[in-house]
Amino acid sequence: MLTVYGVTLISPKAKDDAQERTMRETVGHLLEPWLERTWPHDKRTNSTQVLMHNSVTDKVFRCEISEQHPNDDARQVTLVSLFPSRRGDLCVDVRREVRPTGSLILPRTRSERPPVSLTSLVSEVARELRARDANNFISGSPSRVSTADEGAAVAALFDAPSRRLPVVVECTSKKGTNTTTTGETARVLTGIAHVYHLTTPAAEEGFNTYYGKRKASSSWVLVAWPRAGQTVSLSEYPQSDDERLVDELIAAAVGALPILPRPTTRPQGPPSVPIQQVVANTSSTEVGNLRRKNQELEQRVDELQSDYDDLHENLTMTEHLSAKIAEERDRYRDQLTSFLLLRDDAKQWNNSAHVLELAKKSFTMLDFHRDLESRLGNTQFPPATNQRIFGSLLELNNLAARLRRGDIEPHLFNTYCSEKFNFAPSVSDNAINKFGSDYTIVWNDAPVQLGPHIRCNEARIYFYVDSGQRRVVIGHIGGHLRDKTNR
Repeated sequence: MLTVYGVTLISPKAKDDAQERTMRETVGHLLEPWLERTWPHDKRTNSTQVLMHNSVTDKVFRCEISEQHPNDDARQVTLVSLFPSRRGDLCVDVRREVRPTGSLILPRTRSERPPVSLTSLVSEVARELRARDANNFISGSPSRVSTADEGAAVAALFDAPSRRLPVVVECTSKKGTNTTTTGETARVLTGIAHVYHLTTPAAEEGFNTYYGKRKASSSWVLVAWPRAGQTVSLSEYPQSDDERLVDELIAAAVGALPILPRPTTRPQGPPSVPIQQVVANTSSTEVGNLRRKNQELEQRVDELQSDYDDLHENLTMTEHLSAKIAEERDRYRDQLTSFLLLRDDAKQWNNSAHVLELAKKSFTMLDFHRDLESRLGNTQFPPATNQRIFGSLLELNNLAARLRRGDIEPHLFNTYCSEKFNFAPSVSDNAINKFGSDYTIVWNDAPVQLGPHIRCNEARIYFYVDSGQRRVVIGHIGGHLRDKTNR
């Protein structure tokens, strides 16, 4: 298990039980619509599980969302927890974990950038609870500082004894729109760090004057870490290295996350007889026996807790694998239904455009390019060819599902295709150089080239494998594209 993102928002201790209940219910009212926006009930797959442990008004509450990781054969688990700190403050903890399936060990980075769905929840909770750090509101936007006094106030924040979040400072007066720490940076760092922009030379001078030496500069981005003892550690990041800055701040936040308490339904009230009274009324020999028995019981409880954790992990893993099997079963069922519909009405094989439309509806693991219909045009293939096209897309859809789950690595995808189809892994350089427009499509706002293709009698299926997103994009279904043999 690896935690790749995490934020803990701390709201001051409530005045009484009624106020704490109100604060908890506020978080609950934010959580319900957020879940529906991010994981709508009608779009949840078999491998997506949303579990609630206790109620938001209980001492420890946890919401756990488990789903297939988009890039690895692993589970991605999002946790939202409410619990009191030792001082009685209310903690709202949002984190994301990656848990490999089975005994796999995945080579991974220490952190992942959170999606908008996670940071939006953090921002809403921080705003509603008016969460602060060193008397500064936690915000998902850069704070713009323009006067010398405001610059000095930012420098003074470095020494605030109650500050627990890093402070990121960038001088932007000479950069215009070429700032390193953009609004997107501040969004990602919501609840992880304060982001300040010194937008004028006066603000920069006020900051450096208060600090006593030139620390803020347009040549770097300054980060002041929380106080360790009597000193504040400063780091200077290159002004073009936003990726490293964000990754290290997220990794530092993950390292500072508290241990999550386990939700329980056991009563939390004090024992009916105070322990001091029991000890006072007991002889020394009996006290020794009680202590030994207590140690034995504590050891037994630890063993039982360890066994419970192992069983819970195995149960969760089994549920995840069962969900994957159920998802495959549903996909094969839908494919069989599509085949039966075509088989019952042989006339449907006569229309190539209709076969393509049915394939787009049935094979959801494939991404069909928006220009497919225009590329096919009015071309009509014989029924036997249309059957070959549909059957090849079905097999390609199953391979694409395995690619998304991580069962197949992108660089081996063509090898699997060679075993299934009459397949060519690429086209000639001559075809690309002379007829490059035929093989070019736009995917994710960038031009990419089609190469691998499946021969279906006189028809061809050309596709593109997006290795980063583990997706298969169908770019052309129709006649053979131009090359040296077909001009």
